[in-house]
Amino acid sequence: MSITIDNIKTWRDWGMVLTPAKDKKPLTKNKVWSADWTEDELLKAERIAVFHQPEKRGVNGSNILTIDFDCPKFIASCFSSMFPASFNMGKEDSTGAIRTTHLEYEIDPADKPKRKISYEGVIEVLTSTCSIIAGKDRHIISNVKPLRLSKTQLESVLELVKVVNFMRELFIKFPEKGNRDEVYLRLAGALTKETKLSTQVKEQMIDSMCYATGDIEINKRVKKIKYQEKQLEAGQEIAGIKSLCEILKVKNTSPLAKAFDELKPEIEEAEEEEEQIPQGLTTLTLNQFVDRDYPPILYYMYPIISNECLGMIFALPGKGKTLFALELAWRCSQGLDFMEWKFNDMIKPPPVLYVEGEMSARQVQERVISMVDRDRGIKDFDLDNFYMAVLKEQPNESYQKLKTPEGRLNVQVKADEIFKKTGKKPIIFLDNVRFLMGNFNEKEGQDWIDFVLWLATLRAKGYSTYFLHHAVNTGEKASGSGYQDSNLDVNIKLSQPDENSATDHSSDHYTQIQFEFKKMRENVIGQMTPFIMVVDRNKGSWSKFPVLNKTERKIKSMLDSGKTAKDIISDKEGMSKANVHKTINKLKGEKDGVDKQTIDRKTKEIF
Repeated sequence: MSITIDNIKTWRDWGMVLTPAKDKKPLTKNKVWSADWTEDELLKAERIAVFHQPEKRGVNGSNILTIDFDCPKFIASCFSSMFPASFNMGKEDSTGAIRTTHLEYEIDPADKPKRKISYEGVIEVLTSTCSIIAGKDRHIISNVKPLRLSKTQLESVLELVKVVNFMRELFIKFPEKGNRDEVYLRLAGALTKETKLSTQVKEQMIDSMCYATGDIEINKRVKKIKYQEKQLEAGQEIAGIKSLCEILKVKNTSPLAKAFDELKPEIEEAEEEEEQIPQGLTTLTLNQFVDRDYPPILYYMYPIISNECLGMIFALPGKGKTLFALELAWRCSQGLDFMEWKFNDMIKPPPVLYVEGEMSARQVQERVISMVDRDRGIKDFDLDNFYMAVLKEQPNESYQKLKTPEGRLNVQVKADEIFKKTGKKPIIFLDNVRFLMGNFNEKEGQDWIDFVLWLATLRAKGYSTYFLHHAVNTGEKASGSGYQDSNLDVNIKLSQPDENSATDHSSDHYTQIQFEFKKMRENVIGQMTPFIMVVDRNKGSWSKFPVLNKTERKIKSMLDSGKTAKDIISDKEGMSKANVHKTINKLKGEKDGVDKQTIDRKTKEIF
């Protein structure tokens, strides 16, 4: 029954407002529901409930949201583990096993769902009255403080309610044997093609269905999600809900199909807005415009980063995005040169706001400590000029996602705070978009619009922003619709050099990253040529090397040894005149293009 004096005190300490209950209804005092109950009255109660909205009872306390698994056969309960862990309780099934029936969460009153989400006889969301948490035929499974959900987390939980409704219908029609592999393939296709569920949720759905149906080939089934995602990205036709219904031998109007429709993106109803009379665009005559005193573009590190700069760094997973971005951020914040990119010593180093959304806090900490220890003695550091945000330090270890106005505002508020404190606008690094945006379909341009427009607003306010993103499977371009590239000042591709162009550095001690500007608003001679960055993993040092094939590297070696082009061509090495001069021109271009820029159609030295 779990009604003890210790539990009552603990629940009240957590902010839960309790009431005695009989059946599913709270007891009354003077014919009204009340929160004014003594510990002894609660201890003697048949059941104890927690009020969802304590302010309606005239007291302060936690606002509670309940996920009620209302499935008589406990099918929906099979998928309760998909939800974030929190206070939960259950009932005995026919075998005597305890099955989850209720999950309790704390929410902000302002985030309460505007409409009731209820699937009769399956699962529903309760927010208006109360929920039984202990007593007759109730068993507490996890007696922990209800998890406080951020607005973004709440959206994810409400999405999972729809998911579980569909999973229950799928479970009922799932084949006991035979065709299971094809069913999972079509399920993965339907989820990928017709919903905006994240990869993580889709994989979790298949994983949970395998456990619920006793399927031991879990890894094989789960891999079908990424397979179908790759097929869709490559432009291949994949199965949809009609195909899934066909193999399960149900109609397109069946409860299964209707439950799937709930997973499809909702068409948001436009909110009625107060009519605004257009005031006309703000314009300037050319005479006014040319006299307007706009802040100049100042390069911190030419030509890779300036004020009012919007940049993207993309690469396949594990190819050096964070390694490079952290290094760039650190050196900018301290006014240090980075390879042949010179920091502009005419200006004070800008602060940096680095938002890390993927790696563990410990991993990031170790990398930062290594950089700081390596550079000690070069100059006096200002470690307070670098602001780090990691998941571990956020409320409930989770960011409000950048696809939401709240998530974007969180970043902007912190950037404004740094500006107010330091007098300089920070460079913002977002590492990386796939994790920080949350549940969005990066292949749809529509899903990028709010984020890209926000970045443009930040730039107009004087902030520089670099965001990190994953590449498509080939590594040649950033994953997505292409809309995310449209407003960039700088677009950087990182990759692993192929075997023919990689340097001779040992992979046991060195990391090689090929760097290439894919886009740059400035016309900079020589800078568009790709090069290889070699990182000494023991010393943490970075070096720059031209991209040469094996023949060109051999020619370079002979040139470095003092031989002339004529010597090499006449040598018995078999080097053609064309190869030798091509290599010399490539090396000359590499050297000549480093510290120059084009201004007024003239090339001049800048450092």
